[in-house]
Amino acid sequence: MDYAFGDIRVEPAAHRVLRDGHELELEPKAYSVLLQFVTHPGELIQHDDLLEHVWGHKCVTPASLSRVISLLRQKLGDEASEPRYIQTVHGLGYRLIAGVTAKDPAEIAVARGDVVRPSRMADGDRDRRSIAVLPFVNMSGDVENEYFSDGIAEEILSLLTKLPQLKVSSRTSSFFFKGKEIDLPTIAAKLDVGTVLEGSVRRAGSRVRLTAQLIDVASDSTLWAETYDRELRDVFAIQDDIAQSIVDALKVTLSPKERRAIQYVATADVQAYDDYLRGRKYFYAWNRRDSLRAIDMYERAIARDPKYAAAWAGLSDAYVMRHRFLDANPAHVAQAMEASERALQMDPDSAEAHASRGLALYVSKRFKQAEREFETAMMLNPNLLEAYFLYGMICSSLGNFQKAAWLYLRAAEVSPADYLPLVYLSQAYSEMGRKEDERKSRHRAIELIERALSVNPDDARARYMGAANFAAMGDKAKAIEWANLALRSSEDEPMVFYNAACTFAVLEEHDRAIDLLERAVKLGWGDRAWMANDSDLASLRDKPRFQALLTSLN
Repeated sequence: MDYAFGDIRVEPAAHRVLRDGHELELEPKAYSVLLQFVTHPGELIQHDDLLEHVWGHKCVTPASLSRVISLLRQKLGDEASEPRYIQTVHGLGYRLIAGVTAKDPAEIAVARGDVVRPSRMADGDRDRRSIAVLPFVNMSGDVENEYFSDGIAEEILSLLTKLPQLKVSSRTSSFFFKGKEIDLPTIAAKLDVGTVLEGSVRRAGSRVRLTAQLIDVASDSTLWAETYDRELRDVFAIQDDIAQSIVDALKVTLSPKERRAIQYVATADVQAYDDYLRGRKYFYAWNRRDSLRAIDMYERAIARDPKYAAAWAGLSDAYVMRHRFLDANPAHVAQAMEASERALQMDPDSAEAHASRGLALYVSKRFKQAEREFETAMMLNPNLLEAYFLYGMICSSLGNFQKAAWLYLRAAEVSPADYLPLVYLSQAYSEMGRKEDERKSRHRAIELIERALSVNPDDARARYMGAANFAAMGDKAKAIEWANLALRSSEDEPMVFYNAACTFAVLEEHDRAIDLLERAVKLGWGDRAWMANDSDLASLRDKPRFQALLTSLN
């Protein structure tokens, strides 16, 4: 939803505030206060409510709120003595007295259905300020060090996503090309970027040798290149130097806050960092065994550095995944809530921490609070794929498919090589009755799924996602073939059984579908809200066995 009052326009999805068409620089807390005002125009918002919504459970004084209000008034061109916008209600709180108009971007984007394929510029016109960070090549001669070379690239990518001046391809999209012999112009075209960062890492004992180069794809020229031969403990300085060099090469002007953001060191403990990278590698495997390994590695990182916010956020996400898809144990919810709260305590301005908190609140069934956390994550980092995609999944779970569709569209823009946003977008379109947009989205999803399987034919997730799409498109033979291939790949993964059930439900093989759902729940599937609103399971909703299964998940 975009908002306008007076000469001010607030665009939450772009994390932007404009005054007379000129962008304002607001600190995160001032931005969050402004969002409270525009979403509750004319309402008295009490001091305690603002402190709760913006600062959470942190101990802050009313003086902090007063300072932010004063800063906000200054930026908006408002006066406390003669307010045009923000009125002080002494002893109680504040009220936005200007008339606010609101327009949901979803009404435009979803009505058009035109963001299934992200818009692309001509090859020669791609903006240099759009960038993909490719996985760095592991030159260590030891496949076990793959997590480390991947992690270096991911950390640099994460730093760059904090800069709203850059369009940064997501990890999922960039890492799709890992290990493939594909020329840079093709990669740039598929990711819709003008520049590519590539590099290599050689780790030997306590030393690391890292090379990196930034390529302008249109001219096939090197904008910047460097080789670092340092002690392992210098890895954080190397990452900072690479990010700053990219900013300089692309001629990006940074505010003091943005400069601090790319210089931020999450931990000074190299071993904690190493454990964190291992944990993230296991987490992305998305299976029962590796989810336990991820938790173990995140906990090791935290034991070495209890203030490591990213490790706390990772731990929260790992517990949420276990609860939703692998082991519906209430203890996992409590552990996710604790870890996500610690992540925010350590780094309250981290978009990733807010997204993790939102996910933990979701599995705690505190949906409104979860939405606020995801809104904050989107404001803090408009390039963060997880904020859009996971928030979209929450909206789908709650039956708000209009908003979910817009969020999936944004996720597809951020990560154009990732099939998952398009799969879920198709489901949202199905629930909204937008058959033609659903058809286009499913065809595009199948293209990306088949591309993924061309690299890894044993990818069970691509198989079962593709199977459900084929079923929805009327290709029964291929749907059953792919569903059975996914099922043969695993005997104990609830997600495989659940998603195979979706295929058979779409094909109206109801008993087979419910058999598989019961198997998924027995193995640990626990997300009742998603199951209740999953469009692929629509044909089962009036079946007594299905209703009994939902009841068992209460």
